[in-house]
Amino acid sequence: MTMIERAARAMYDNVRPDWDWDDPDAELLRRMYRDNARAAIGALREPSDAVTSAGYAWTAMVDAVLAEQD
Repeated sequence: MTMIERAARAMYDNVRPDWDWDDPDAELLRRMYRDNARAAIGALREPSDAVTSAGYAWTAMVDAVLAEQD
C-alpha cells in the first residue's frame, strides 16, 4: 500500500462514511480521497523551520511519496 493510499484510507476512516472502501462502485470516492491525500501531503512539501532543523531529507521524502503510483 502506498503512502497516498494509506493517507486516503486514514481520511476515510476518520469520516466513517456509509459506503465500504472496497465497494466496486465507490471508485470515484476512493479517487477523491487519494486526490485529497496527495494535496495534503503536497502542502507539506516545504518544511517548516522545525522540520528544517531536524533534517535535510524532508523534501526528498515528500517527493518520493508523491511519486508513488496508486
